[in-house]
Amino acid sequence: MTTTTNFDKVLLDLEALLNDVLKKEVTFQVANGMLAPVKERIHGEGKAGDGSEIGQYKNTYLQYRMKHNRTSDTKIILSLTNQMENDFSVQAVGNDAYGLGYNNEENYNKAKYNDKRWNKEIFVLTKEEEEKAVQIAKKAFLDAFT
Repeated sequence: MTTTTNFDKVLLDLEALLNDVLKKEVTFQVANGMLAPVKERIHGEGKAGDGSEIGQYKNTYLQYRMKHNRTSDTKIILSLTNQMENDFSVQAVGNDAYGLGYNNEENYNKAKYNDKRWNKEIFVLTKEEEEKAVQIAKKAFLDAFT
């Protein structure tokens, strides 16, 4: 004698819930772990996602920067007032994931503008950063079950 149950639906609902919770936790750990190295690469080292320099400041702008207590280093680091790098943070992406981005729309627009201006994908992860992100994700996944 067979009975009809909703067990299959319950299992599918539980699987979806687990996937959402796991995705949220893993992406949070990845974003949190990648924030400092990505921020340092862009705003400290002045490098784009392909590992190349973003560019070089021209002499007139360099003098302007020095008047704002910046060094005479010509590499572009997308920083004058520290506003962009201070605003760069872990951000919720929808309801079930995290990434890196800006709280302030103006800084987001500056980031997009600089990608276009320098013809580089500045804010994408480098190959090394991708590898680190995968390692963080693997650890977060395993930690979720221990």
